[in-house]
Amino acid sequence: MATIETERLLLRDFAPRDWEALDAIVSDPAVTRYMHFARWDEQKRRQWHARMVEEASRPHPGVDNWAITRRSDGQLTGWLFIGSSSDLGARGTRGCGYALGQRFWGQGYMTEALRAAITYVFTTLGTRRIIADCQEANLASARVMQKCGMIYEGTSYSEDFEGVGAVEHHYSITAPVQEAL
Repeated sequence: MATIETERLLLRDFAPRDWEALDAIVSDPAVTRYMHFARWDEQKRRQWHARMVEEASRPHPGVDNWAITRRSDGQLTGWLFIGSSSDLGARGTRGCGYALGQRFWGQGYMTEALRAAITYVFTTLGTRRIIADCQEANLASARVMQKCGMIYEGTSYSEDFEGVGAVEHHYSITAPVQEAL
């Protein structure tokens, strides 16, 4: 997976050393109150982290899980996923998800990271469309998507990959059309 640099951030592969910082983020009830992580125990979080570390060693895993770190001090601030899935339907469509440590909220880190990742998957991977969902009450996540150019597509009751349902807002962004020479 590619490493992505922004003005303040470095999006990189997960490493074994990230466990404690990542666990602090995805075990925080304030961070995960609208996410499936809220139902995960430590063992499940450890398995997920181990899978992300293992996936990072593959040449083209088809799923990009980035550790979001500050360039200034290397501090892990969050997690960002953009990946393909067989249940997304249209070829060239990827889904995304993210979590940011509570102490990093309100500083523009997630918007900066998601914008950079969107640009990467559109320009480098040839992705045509990215979709994302957030629970209706998760206004901060919806705002991040909007700031990144994602368009609101509607609200409906949906079940996540673990079968837990909620009313969710649906967003998407489509790659810019490139003009033929």
